Amino acid sequence: MTLTSPATRTGLLTAVFLGSFMALLDVSVVSVALPTMQRTLGAGFSGLQWIVDGYTVALTAVILSGGTLGDRYGRKLVYLSGLTVFTVASVGCALAPTLGWLVAARVVQGFAASAVIPGAVALLAHAFPEPAARARVMGLWGTVAGCALVLGPLVGGPLTDAFGWPSIFLVNVPIGLVAVLTGRRGITESRDPAHGALDLTGQLLGALWIGLLTFAVIEAGRLGASPSVLVTGAVGLAALIAFVVVELRVPHPMLPVRLFARTRFSVAIFAAWSLGFAAYPAVFLIGIYLQQARGATASEAGVQMLPYVLANVAAAFTAGRLSARYGAERLLPVSYAVAAAGSFAFLLLDASTPYWLVAVAFAAAGAGVGLSVTPSNIVGLAGLPGHRSGIASATVNAARQTGTALGVAALGALVAAGPTLPSGLHLAMAVAGLVLLSVTVLTAATLRRAA
Repeated sequence: MTLTSPATRTGLLTAVFLGSFMALLDVSVVSVALPTMQRTLGAGFSGLQWIVDGYTVALTAVILSGGTLGDRYGRKLVYLSGLTVFTVASVGCALAPTLGWLVAARVVQGFAASAVIPGAVALLAHAFPEPAARARVMGLWGTVAGCALVLGPLVGGPLTDAFGWPSIFLVNVPIGLVAVLTGRRGITESRDPAHGALDLTGQLLGALWIGLLTFAVIEAGRLGASPSVLVTGAVGLAALIAFVVVELRVPHPMLPVRLFARTRFSVAIFAAWSLGFAAYPAVFLIGIYLQQARGATASEAGVQMLPYVLANVAAAFTAGRLSARYGAERLLPVSYAVAAAGSFAFLLLDASTPYWLVAVAFAAAGAGVGLSVTPSNIVGLAGLPGHRSGIASATVNAARQTGTALGVAALGALVAAGPTLPSGLHLAMAVAGLVLLSVTVLTAATLRRAA
């Protein structure tokens, strides 16, 4: 499809950029509102974990199928349906009278986001087939994603202080309405049913094992090794084993497990999972540390998080050029070493640490994440033949999201287990740093040889 009409092109870009911005904004905007939600809803620490992981687990569980649904039933239909459901679920979040209601609405948001995020990329790729134009528009999409990350805490803090935490969800309503209305006019329908085979059994088992293991880890932090936690964890592991067996046997697997026999690809997937597990939960933990340990308001916490988000965006902006100049295989271990150093820097922080040192730790952690995403994507794509680039990209992103869901659960449980919040934070970030350091060693030792 070639977009010759400026009005059509504007409508498409408006719908895709606004929809992506809305879905990604909800990842970071929640971080500064969590302590207020905890007080208002009477939630424990595990409740805060579920507010974050309800969204992340649902997104992770079906994101690999999001693109397939678009191919099968129509990219416009699936994308606009996802936007509509996300907008309605945002209203449900804002109206939530209890923690359970809020978590349920966050789950619906996550399911909807699994259609919006991959759908946006697919629409852009289809609408701009020429490589140079596609590169430019994907760069713009990346800029929109970066702006959502930066603006989330800055917008969420003042909204929470002035109007309460429901306002961070109500802000999605006008954005979603404009995106849907412009998308109905500006997006041309397209589909590719030949590549739209659904793996329903794999999808159900994938959602089951991710959800059950996340539940077991979160509740272990609250209940310890209780019978319910042990049984849930055991069933989750059984579902994971069944998932692998099914994916090895079905003709069109959601996750082609045999591809993991390729060293570069499997290392890239493990690196992406580790980044999600050890580094992405920092945003969740930073907001709680600033408000509960240091006494910041939501607005102050949003501003104080800027070193993290700005370093993240700046590093992500330069990571592509650094990968092109020095090679992604060389940059990847360096970026993970920076991320590990950022995690270990949190060991210096307590309730009275001077803010300049807090800012340095935040900046190091943010820079490590920003530097790591691009080279891990490049290595993952290079690990498979070109005609498998779609599944390679989707698998890298799904691995990162799966790691995030389990990381919020596991690192959050370690924070909750500490006698004080700073001591729990030290334990969690020490574990995170060790995970990232192990990936630094692994990638340095294997990728150049595999290349």
